[in-house]
Amino acid sequence: MADPLLQGHFPVRCLHQAIAITAMCLQEQPKFRPLIGDIVVALEYLASQSQNIPEVHRHGVRSPPQQPPSKMDRN
Repeated sequence: MADPLLQGHFPVRCLHQAIAITAMCLQEQPKFRPLIGDIVVALEYLASQSQNIPEVHRHGVRSPPQQPPSKMDRN
């Protein structure tokens, strides 16, 4: 279901939440679909959460959380 270029390196919980958001958008009856503003809020929240969740690899082994590069790393 995920982009093969990710090679299984992504938070599975975030994938499940993105699928749930997508499913809501695909309701046959337009009145049951979420408003675009609500979708934006949900996706922004999901994006912010995915930066704080350790990656889950294909084999279910969690990697340590990634630290943002320091100023020293940029030189």
